[in-house]
This record gives sequence, structure tokens and C-alpha cells, in this order.
Amino acid sequence: MDNLKKLIRSYETWVAANPETVCDVETTTKWVSYFIAGRISDSNVVSELIYTLSNMLVLYNDRIIDKSQNKRFSTGLQPVNYDASTSAVAYKNNKKSQHVYRLKVILTTLEYCEVFIEISAKRIFGVRGKWLFVALVQFAKAAGRFFILQHTTEKIITTPALPALNRRALIKKQKDAMKNGYVMEESSAESEKSLSNGFGDSCGTFQLKRSGRVMRKIEGAPPLQYRDFKLAEEQPKKNGNQPKNYALIQAEYLYIAKPLIHLAAMGVFGEKKWNQYVLSLTLDLITIRMYHQHRHEMSKEQKVEMSKRCMNLLLYLVRSPLYERVTHSRIDRVLGFVADNVPLVKMIAGPLREYLPYWQGTYFYLWST
Repeated sequence: MDNLKKLIRSYETWVAANPETVCDVETTTKWVSYFIAGRISDSNVVSELIYTLSNMLVLYNDRIIDKSQNKRFSTGLQPVNYDASTSAVAYKNNKKSQHVYRLKVILTTLEYCEVFIEISAKRIFGVRGKWLFVALVQFAKAAGRFFILQHTTEKIITTPALPALNRRALIKKQKDAMKNGYVMEESSAESEKSLSNGFGDSCGTFQLKRSGRVMRKIEGAPPLQYRDFKLAEEQPKKNGNQPKNYALIQAEYLYIAKPLIHLAAMGVFGEKKWNQYVLSLTLDLITIRMYHQHRHEMSKEQKVEMSKRCMNLLLYLVRSPLYERVTHSRIDRVLGFVADNVPLVKMIAGPLREYLPYWQGTYFYLWST
């Protein structure tokens, strides 16, 4: 057991010191999972297992890198929005955020594992067992998202619930910190002290116990080039703690409920019927319209997530029954033409043409959030 703990600590130290190399390894593992599909027997199970493990590895490595960066560098020049934060430091510093953080980890794990759970359930328990596990996973995800939306100041739930860490930005911030001499002396005692405060030493603020008001410490002023000279009570508004717009909240509730509505429609109308296709598309368009009507009140995070959801509408081209009846033959002809006539692109178009039926049957029949 001691050897295992030492091995884990060594791995965490290596990941924290080599985020770029770790990113390359993770990307390679994901591409391996893509190209295994259809190549060997039981390839769906093997490729999905590799893909799931690679995503779990990314999640684990992100937490290591995030925790390491927050310990070593004075990155918190602004207060942290703990309800929306994915930071491991936020998890340690605020009791309320502990539950939200753990719930987000569970939801992210479910999102990464749901396809593998479904495939495994189908092989072990049959078709009925598969749909039972699909329903349980979707209900658990919807319940978790409803809880986060209702009990925090978040206005929109990202997919996955814990987004992948922007390692390029962290690496750039690390280099800038080292260049400007903002590196903190790291010792176990100082690290524990910085994590034990109400808001952490790194952010330079603290919270009054009775009123809940956020105050800036005397020694917490950032360097001159980063100062905005705003009062501490103004900062939470900047981080998204302003009152919620209930029209946007209703739109998010509807979007969260969409997989459950779609799943029920599949049970009523059938798996590849136009009824459930049109119903799900209509729900997506309604939520996008509701957000668009209040776009002037949306935060930057909401706008970025909404742009992703708009792009995801293109996935309806490869969803049943439109895929089987309309787009399959056309996409196949286009990819075949590209693979036969374009020298360099054919290296991508050929495998994509071959694997598309596997991916369509595995990922695009059930429309999750």
C-alpha cells in the first residue's frame, strides 16, 4: 500500500511538472480509441473502454494540474466564484462548494462512462437491461443538473459539468508569473495555511462571518498593472453572482429535461421515428430562442455554451431517422469522392467514411445534454 501511495505521488508530481507532455499522451490515447472501432472483434467495447479511461485520465490530470498551479502561483488576483468554480482550491475552501464540486465530478464521470455502461449492460443483460441503465443514467444526470442550477448562482450547466482545464492558458500564466517574479514559495505549511482560509490567501480577500460581505485584505492588493480599484463587494458581480434571470433559468430547466422527454418519446413512438426526432429538435430550438431573446443579459460563459449548443444542431444530420433516409447516402458519396481524389485529406476521409456507421449507431441515437 505504501508503494502504491508513493507511485501515485510520483505520478502527480510528474503530471504537475509536465502538463504539455501529459496533454500529448491523452490526445494519442483518444485517437487510438477512434481507430480501433471496427478493426478487431468486440471493437466497440474495447474502443469505448479506452476512450472512457482516457477521459477519466484527463479529468484526474486536470485536477492535479489545477491544484498544483493554485498552490505554486499567485493566480487568484480576483475573488473566486465558488458556486461556479471547478477549482480544487474552491473545493477545499468552502463547505457549500464541496457538495457542488463532488456532484460535478460525479456528473462528469457519468458523462464519460455512460456509453460504456450502456454497451456493457447490453452485452450482459440484453436490450431491456441496456435501456434500464440508460434511463437510470439520464435520470441521475438530470437530477444532478437540476440541483446545481437550483442551489448555486450558476446560470448554465456546461457539458461536461467540469469542463476540461485550459492548460495553454495555465502554462502561459505560469510563464508570466515566473517572468514577473510572482512565484510563491511552496512549502507544506504555507500550502495548508493558504487552503485553510475562508477565501484562500491567493485571492487576497476574506468573508465576514455574520454579514457574508467580502473584504479585501490590506496585503491582498494585486500588482499595479492588474489593479482595477473596485471595491471588494463589487467583485462577486463580476464573477456572475448577480440575480438570476428566471426566463434563462426556465430555458435551462427545459434543456436539462430534454433527454428525459426524448427518452419517453422513444418509448412511446419508437427508436427511429420522426415523432421523437421532431420533438427533440423543437425543444432545442425553443431553448435557443429563449436564450436569444435575453442575450443582452447573458454572461460570457452562457454565450460560449450557447454557441456550442447551436453548433450541436448539426448533429441532427447524423441522427435517426434522417440519417438512414436522407443524409447517409449523401455523406458517404462526399467522403468517397474526397477519399478517392484529394491526396492528403483522404487519410482522414477514408477512415471517417468507414467508421461513421459505428459512431452513428453508438453515439447519435440518444440525445443527451
